[in-house]
Amino acid sequence: MTLLLSNIIFNFDDQLKHICMRKSIVTILFMLLGMTTSFAQKVSVPEPEFADQTFLLTSNTEYVKLPRESGVVKTKAGASLYLVGIGKVKTRITLSGPTSSVTVPAGKDVRLIIKAANNSTDPESFINIFPFEVKGKERRAQLAEAGTLSATKTNSLGQISFQAKKYGQSSYYIVIEGLKPGEYGISLGDPDKRNEKNDMKITTFSVK
Repeated sequence: MTLLLSNIIFNFDDQLKHICMRKSIVTILFMLLGMTTSFAQKVSVPEPEFADQTFLLTSNTEYVKLPRESGVVKTKAGASLYLVGIGKVKTRITLSGPTSSVTVPAGKDVRLIIKAANNSTDPESFINIFPFEVKGKERRAQLAEAGTLSATKTNSLGQISFQAKKYGQSSYYIVIEGLKPGEYGISLGDPDKRNEKNDMKITTFSVK
């Protein structure tokens, strides 16, 4: 009886593992199919005129230019740093106003055309897409955090994953899936390291 029960439990566990595995494979296939569909669509919009400009695609032939807002970088030390000399220093970027002027409907893929100095560089090395925290009449995101004891500085900007491919002469076609409602920013670094002002300019959009 004990042996029979053990065999039943073993067979049930084995079947459950196979079912879970099949579900995982189906989920992955649907995700890949969705991304493939987004990239398979024939997009026919012009490239932005200037580097660092971003177009939000509203269809395969229409677009809206995303705003670039001036951010203020603020560094703030924790109270313990002043009291005992031990603590953390946080650096944030802050934008005026609680929301971007351009909104993306929730539940849809966010499709962007971003122009850079060239498109021969891996976009993940210089394009950062991140969420903002809304506080009152401003949006803010933490850029870095440094501890006095460890003397280490960590980049704490919440990077959102995206898929990309080359578009035109010097642009990238970016697809972001599953963004939750909220405020978002795009930080662009120049792959040729020629524009040092990019750290203060943030491209923004909302998902609602």
